[in-house]
Parts: sequence; structure tokens; C-alpha cells
Amino acid sequence: MAERTVAIAGGGIGGLALGIALRRTGLPVTLIERTATLRDAGAGLVLYPNALHALAWIDASLASAVRAAGHVPAAAEVRPIVDTGGAVVSIDRVGELAERYGAPQVSLLRTALQSLLLQYAAEAGVRMRHGLGVAGCADRGDEVEVSLSDGDSLTAAALVGADGLHSVVRRHLLGAAPPRYCGYTTLRGRSPAPPEFPHGFIVTADGLGVFAAPIGPGRLYWTAKVAAPAGLWTAKPPKEAWADLLDLMAGWHPALVDVVRRTDADAPVVVTDINDREPVADWSRGRITLLGDAAHPMSPGAGQGAGMALEDAAVLGGLLARAADIPEALVRYAAYRAPRTAVVVDQSRHRDHVVRGERGEFSTHDHELTDLFGWRAEFDLAAE
Repeated sequence: MAERTVAIAGGGIGGLALGIALRRTGLPVTLIERTATLRDAGAGLVLYPNALHALAWIDASLASAVRAAGHVPAAAEVRPIVDTGGAVVSIDRVGELAERYGAPQVSLLRTALQSLLLQYAAEAGVRMRHGLGVAGCADRGDEVEVSLSDGDSLTAAALVGADGLHSVVRRHLLGAAPPRYCGYTTLRGRSPAPPEFPHGFIVTADGLGVFAAPIGPGRLYWTAKVAAPAGLWTAKPPKEAWADLLDLMAGWHPALVDVVRRTDADAPVVVTDINDREPVADWSRGRITLLGDAAHPMSPGAGQGAGMALEDAAVLGGLLARAADIPEALVRYAAYRAPRTAVVVDQSRHRDHVVRGERGEFSTHDHELTDLFGWRAEFDLAAE
């Protein structure tokens, strides 16, 4: 058998975080990533307290670096929830999370997070094979044979599919059922922060919602959700989609419109149809398992896609580091994670207000969401 080497398919947030977690305990890791280089894109994300706790469990210095790379709200900071005319109808007290949950939320560019994960993975000794995809896999009982897109292959003691929504590894384990379209498309970019909304905002109209959050002094990233048939917006060139979004925002408060209008020209708007899948109770088979979007893709309604991947990495990393029996550890991992991630998939769907034509919007003070924020890796690992 390959000497406890763990192969990871996919070098996104979850795959890199798992590689770092495993290397910190001395396990050899080979990570296979289809893209050749990291691509700068306009998308940002918010990591909530549970995600910061997972990062800190994996590597405390990495968690500190992530905080430094993004925006950490001051204790009194709020994010306004406004109507299309710019009038504040409610506030989201984002600055209170740190005291309540022992870690803040951090908003940052996805590429900033990805760059830090790549740096820490390289420093930890993760062997990375870029420009290759996983073409197939076979569990031989005492090892896994992984076929690569260049015709080569490798063997490992375990294979983790962290290869996203259209995961090749998931198809091997669970079949080729297509994902479920959630009814809307997102457009994402980054721009200067207007004086009226320096810490971002949340606004929802019929069939359209825009969320903006800080990524540094005077800078925001924004995400628009547009209810539409699948493929309608993704078929448009990014500049055309951006112009059409501005048309949909006609009549909104000028400061809200300007956040989209002043989008950085050197970072194209990212246009993505949003999909998820029905939760499954078990995504481990023998020496093969799944992580992140490959296991439990979810809409961005609850803002927890990256957070769930980081939690997966913390739990799986801890279990594999101590495992005498790898297949048993992978079964335990899925058993721990499936119930929690199923709840988050469901909560994310319920917060896709733009699809249902409702005017409400996500708030970090929603009771069900705040229950999520208190998670820490040791809660699951204590069961061991």
C-alpha cells in the first residue's frame, strides 16, 4: 500500500486546507489541481466565526494571516439593510459576532484566501501537481489507484474528492445525477466603496438582490442575485451581463448603482448559475471520500460554502491523522459532517429570497444562522 499518502483531487479552498491539516500531522499529501495557475477574479467571500475556528484548528498562523488579508469589523460596525431608494430598513450588527462567538467574520477576496492557502500548503510540504485533473479512480482494497488526465496514474492510501460541483470523484462514488439549479444567477465584482455605504449593504428588490462587503480600506466586493432561467445570463459576455445588471438597477439610489457601475475594469465580472444538490447521508466508500462542494454543494444564501469546506478539512484532517483504519475514519467523517451540512444546505435554500420574490434578506442575527457560527472542530473531534 502507498505509505499513508493521501491524494486530494482539487486545489480549491477545501482541498488546500485539508492538505495543510494533514501535513501538520506529518502525513504525505499529493494534491491534483486541474488549473495551471491561480486566476484573479472579482469574487469575494465572507468567512464567519465557525470558518475562522476551523482555520485556527488547522493552523493558527494561517487564521491570523487570513484576518490580516481581509476586513474584520470593528465592535460597533453594522451593515445596513436598505431599500432600493437607499433608506435603511434594518441593520446587521456584524461587529458583535467576535465577542459572541470567539472569532469575527472576515470579508476578503477569494483570490487573497486562495493565495494564502497555496503559500501555507507549499511551506507545509504538500506535493502539488498543477494542470492535471483526475480522470477516474479505483479502490483496490489496500490502496486507491488514481487515473490522471495526462494518462499517468498514482496510488494512495486514500483519495479525497475536493473537485467541486461537477466532481469526477463524486460521480465514481454516487453516480452522475445532475445538480439542481436554484433559480438564479450571480454576478460578482469589486469596486470603490461609496461614502454612503463604507461597510457595504444588503438590498433586495423583486427578482434581484445585491450584497456588498468590505475587502479593505475604501474597497468593496459585491454580489448580485438575479432570478432567471438557467443559462440566460451565463451566455452573455461579462461586459454585456454587467450592463444588463445596471439596467435592472435603474431608479435605485445612485450610491447603490455606483457600486456596480464603478466595478474594476481589470477584474472581469464573474457570472455563475447557482446550483446545489439534495443532501446525502454518506459520501464515503472504502478509501475514497468527498469534501466541500463535491460532497454538499449549497447556494450562497447562508454564506457558508467556504465555511463548510473548512470545517470538513478540520474534521477529516483530525480523523485521518489518528486513523489506524482509514476506511473506518472516512465513514466516521461523513457521519459527523452529513447532518450538519444538510442543515446548512436547507438554510441556504430558505434564504434565497430573491427566487421566491420576497423582500427579506440574509442577516447574521437570524437565529438559525447564529447557531451555525458557534461550531468548533473539537465538537466533532471530541467524539473520538
